[in-house]
Amino acid sequence: MQLKFSDARLSDNFIETVRGWVMAGCEGLTFHGVNRAAWSAIKHAAGAYGISGGDSGQASRQGFSFSWSYHESSKTLHLQCIDGPELVPCSEINARLRAEVQQVIVATNDADGGTIIA
Repeated sequence: MQLKFSDARLSDNFIETVRGWVMAGCEGLTFHGVNRAAWSAIKHAAGAYGISGGDSGQASRQGFSFSWSYHESSKTLHLQCIDGPELVPCSEINARLRAEVQQVIVATNDADGGTIIA
């Protein structure tokens, strides 16, 4: 079967339709051993993506919505992508979040001896 230009336009229309789909939230991630310095660095890194806020909150940017909650006394951070484009799987979103957060935790917790559990 040979595709024609008109068939390609159908694909473009399909892609435009799919872009509007949204998914349910992803499974939340919990990080232990997050000291205040690490949390400040994580918030700074999130600011580069246009996400900002306090120790807990929600924010949306470029089709993704996130919630977070940081507890200084237990050095615990909970992050969750609560909404995003359906074409980006939760496994990819969580892998990216985990990698970014762990990189910051390792860099800032080195002196504190913090641990990473996600």
